[in-house]
Amino acid sequence: MLKIFCLFFFTVTTVMHAQNNSINWLNSNVHHLQSGSNTESLDDLHFLAALVKDKQIIGLGEASHGTSEFYIQKGRIVKYLVNELNYRLIAFEAPNTAVQPLNSYIQDGSGDVTVLLKNMGLYNSEEMLQLCNWLQQYNKTAKEKVQLIGTDREEFWSDPMMRDEWMALVFMEEYAQKKGKAIVWAHNLHIAKDNTMSEYNAMGFHLHQKFGSNFYVIGFDTYKGSVTVLDSNGTLEIHFFEGTNDTFSSLFAEVKYPIFFVDFNATGNPLGGMVNKITNLYSNWQTPVPLPIKAGSDFDALIFIRETTASKTPNQ
Repeated sequence: MLKIFCLFFFTVTTVMHAQNNSINWLNSNVHHLQSGSNTESLDDLHFLAALVKDKQIIGLGEASHGTSEFYIQKGRIVKYLVNELNYRLIAFEAPNTAVQPLNSYIQDGSGDVTVLLKNMGLYNSEEMLQLCNWLQQYNKTAKEKVQLIGTDREEFWSDPMMRDEWMALVFMEEYAQKKGKAIVWAHNLHIAKDNTMSEYNAMGFHLHQKFGSNFYVIGFDTYKGSVTVLDSNGTLEIHFFEGTNDTFSSLFAEVKYPIFFVDFNATGNPLGGMVNKITNLYSNWQTPVPLPIKAGSDFDALIFIRETTASKTPNQ
């Protein structure tokens, strides 16, 4: 009995020591990010220049399609990549039939953007409205305008196992014509470079196979909050959730910063190569079950937001 107790005590102590070491490293090495979209300053994102200087394609994930803070931080990153690093193509995990009218809007202001966004499902949000308006204003004076494309097609939805490969092929075909630097905006499950999260190869896996080290992916995670999802009739509804213990999400929630960027490939990062789970929220409400990732393999980096809120439709 004494041997069993000693073994248990040693195991618990070892785990706690490793966790404390990880938290200490994170507290000292992550990049603290600003909150809110009402600030024009992007100074806290300047560290990205060194990380992505040789990358042609940046993948931006999200643990859900209905989270305000994910949209805000992704919008800030888009602005930085467009403004400072000359990224000119943004590909959304959305039907091209819905994205192309938005592309026309940001090119020349044609159409009513609030009406056009209604065809974007959960992307019909106040945060997306603000981003589209910013892109439209940017394009007014840009020598080389930003363009939007949709990688999804309604005919892909009948075969979920092949959908990601088809979305990747759509992007590759568009990119071959437009070239330059591109941003791919999708759910974590679709943008992951490896297949730790799911039984199939995601769009990100196929893009990684094609573009190799030129493809850099940032995942997004949260621990608790509210989220907008679709009910069985396609109507928006809000649900609340909270993460579980012994996950990456619960570990990140102990870091002193409420919003931060962690580079999984940074020298000395104790999480590099480690497998653990992050929050996953689907488009329709299901009891959240965290999914595993391999740090540095599925995502090169991750943005964590401790508590998030449901996205809102414009003027809601």
